[in-house]
Amino acid sequence: MFMKTSAISLIEKKPHRDGGTFDHLKSLEVYLVKNEARTILLQDLILQKELLVLLQIENQQLTTLLDCTGVTPYEIWYFDEKFQFTGKAYSLHEGCGTFQIQTQAKWVLFVHLHTKEFKDLQDFNCSELDIADKYNIIKRNFPYGYGVFPYVIINQEKSPCFSQIPIHINVNSNSLPGISITIKLEDEISADELEQIIIEHVALVHQKESESQNREVKVALVINTNKAYYFERDTKPSVSSLIPSGGALLDVNGQIIAKNTNHYLYYDEQ
Repeated sequence: MFMKTSAISLIEKKPHRDGGTFDHLKSLEVYLVKNEARTILLQDLILQKELLVLLQIENQQLTTLLDCTGVTPYEIWYFDEKFQFTGKAYSLHEGCGTFQIQTQAKWVLFVHLHTKEFKDLQDFNCSELDIADKYNIIKRNFPYGYGVFPYVIINQEKSPCFSQIPIHINVNSNSLPGISITIKLEDEISADELEQIIIEHVALVHQKESESQNREVKVALVINTNKAYYFERDTKPSVSSLIPSGGALLDVNGQIIAKNTNHYLYYDEQ
């Protein structure tokens, strides 16, 4: 399972002082979702509100039915097969029953009304969509298990690259990459006690990495969006409200899974 994000641009045609027009771009990061069904259940696709969602409709039908039941409040932008902007709608339905929209669009952008992006786009007179991502500005392609708190970040020496090591608690699978921690179900422990257990495991990772590379390795245990522990040799880990981000993020096999963006996925509960 992959959660993919892409950099897109919305284009507004603005008049040029010397005549004609020029392209004014608004660059955005979106979750890219593809679906070929004639009726698309959006509640199964839109699982978070922080990022915009771009739906690519791949069926060959003239119209597609978008089932917006439970998906609210959103502003919906429509684009045709040539990426031309064709209009907007709103999903504000809060009553009983289903709420469906029929559309001829092939690209649909969903913007949650309670986000910064919605406010930023209010005066944007969009004419078309660009999904080329020519400059590879923002991209995330997290394999299953990555981008979920808590996790470990290792800073690669003399490099803008980071490595992420997922942490799994009581997961019955030997195929998942990263650190697996088993807590006996009969042991009732608090969140603080669990955090301390994770810190002890990561301290061993820090020691092992430093010894294997014969140098002081920079290691961070990231608990959430505003809490991380930083490990140094012969000292207790220091806690900070700043967490690592940006650069090129690698998985445990050295493959790039994110560039120039956050190292985590977005979820409502975080």
